[in-house]
Amino acid sequence: MRDDLVVPGEHEEDFVLARDAKVVTVPFSPLELRMSKEKPYLMEGLAKLKEKLGQDDFKRLISKVHNINLSGDRILIVAESELHRTNIERECLQHIAEAFNVKFIRVVVEG
Repeated sequence: MRDDLVVPGEHEEDFVLARDAKVVTVPFSPLELRMSKEKPYLMEGLAKLKEKLGQDDFKRLISKVHNINLSGDRILIVAESELHRTNIERECLQHIAEAFNVKFIRVVVEG
């Protein structure tokens, strides 16, 4: 038999599901609340960004962000949609660079 041919049933693992398995829906919370618990080292940069953008723009553009990852002089921002990504890139890049002291900014959309 050929090595690249996989017959159904061969090399498959048994899937085990917990008896009390369930799907839970968690309401979306603003970025600042999530990051204060998950990534507290981002809070200083978020505070500076909020000061630069103002309360309304921060809420409209940054609070809806799904995730932020910071590593050295690079930052990755996960936006909620293509339109949201475009608005962040158009209105916030310079402010993000200054607030987080980064040189490379990447804004992506999840999915």
